[in-house]
Amino acid sequence: MTILDVLLPRAANNDYRGGRVPLYFFLALVAMATFRSFAHFLLDDSGVNLIASIVTFSGTPDPNNVVYMFSSLWGSQQVIMLIVYAAVLARYRNLIPLMWALMVVEVLFRLGVGMMHPLTPEYYLRTPPGKVGNLPMLAVSFAMLALSVRNTKIKQATG
Repeated sequence: MTILDVLLPRAANNDYRGGRVPLYFFLALVAMATFRSFAHFLLDDSGVNLIASIVTFSGTPDPNNVVYMFSSLWGSQQVIMLIVYAAVLARYRNLIPLMWALMVVEVLFRLGVGMMHPLTPEYYLRTPPGKVGNLPMLAVSFAMLALSVRNTKIKQATG
């Protein structure tokens, strides 16, 4: 069994063999993603000011509406991923290693976007939780990916 077989199994099913720790951490990820997704999607400011503490801008027309719209669109994509997470938990748990791999990719993209379009301190009232959490989330995601793949391969080999 290769890593590719674990990440992209021939059949998606509920036969998860990756161990309890990656599963429980995935449940925690889903809880966090639920709050984050709906905050970005539903809050009037899409969480940009209230949670991320990005300053408001002045101008006519109001430039904040553009920021809120794009952040809310990002929230809608997060809600879609939340639906995928729920489907994985309900019916396709053997895809949990793939979900951890996708989380690694997501965090790497977030870090890359932060480098391509850096927001310096004058854009914030305080450091946003997402900015603080990126590196720890990357470390946790890598660890859970490694554990879920390793445990799946071990359990597959032992029957």
